[in-house]
Amino acid sequence: MTNNPAAPAGRALITRDEYADAIGTVIRAGAASYGSGDSPLDDASFDLLVSLIQAYEERYPEHTDPASPTGRAAGGAASLSR
Repeated sequence: MTNNPAAPAGRALITRDEYADAIGTVIRAGAASYGSGDSPLDDASFDLLVSLIQAYEERYPEHTDPASPTGRAAGGAASLSR
């Protein structure tokens, strides 16, 4: 596992591109974790990135991507009711 979040710790996602990159990173990490078990992110980095995505969506709800992991469980394998 490596620690390679799309945004550095403590830094908000500012642009829509950063938000989209963060979603992609989380989706790939979740798929790797539930697939091969070898995620590119450790648990803390994964959780931080999801929290940054959630904060962005709270600031810009009109930008919320349907692929966002904030409404999903198990690395995107299952949906959560909102």
